[in-house]
Amino acid sequence: TFVAPVTFEEDRVIGPTLGRESIHQGMVACLVSFLLLLIFSLYYYKLSGLLAFAALIYNVLLILMAMAWMRATLTLPGIAGVVLTIGMAIDSSILIYEKIKEELQSGIGAHKAVAGGFSGAMAVILDANITTLLAGVILYYFASGPVQGFAVTIVIGVIATLISGLFFLRSLFLFVLNFFNVQRLSI
Repeated sequence: TFVAPVTFEEDRVIGPTLGRESIHQGMVACLVSFLLLLIFSLYYYKLSGLLAFAALIYNVLLILMAMAWMRATLTLPGIAGVVLTIGMAIDSSILIYEKIKEELQSGIGAHKAVAGGFSGAMAVILDANITTLLAGVILYYFASGPVQGFAVTIVIGVIATLISGLFFLRSLFLFVLNFFNVQRLSI
């Protein structure tokens, strides 16, 4: 095999103040993205948007718990992985909600529309998340340093997205539909 030569063009050392500032800015970006997603979810999907946001919070908590269990450090690339995971989780909810909308427009009741929305969107959600999971595993295996940290966060994030989107969000929907005896769903 042929190995390409590597030449260092620049080498920098970042002090703790700059690193701390970058992590602080990353956390602010996460919080701003959360706020914007909450506003978008409520505006576009109403109460169902609140359920999607609750699933998103659950998703991030799963990621943080898994990282704490693994004793992983949340670095700047890790924060980028969390932000990317937030986008993927909202995308999953949007796919589900758009399928529920289609079901409702065909005249199906709320319970059947929710069941059809989740089952109809599952193949697309699994496809997108499995390909991202594979990319994360490959990045972890072939990369090093910060890229591996990003890959770990993405792998954990994909698993958390599948759990929160396909199981937790469905459970929330079923709870709301059954507990409040919802017959019509506004999405």
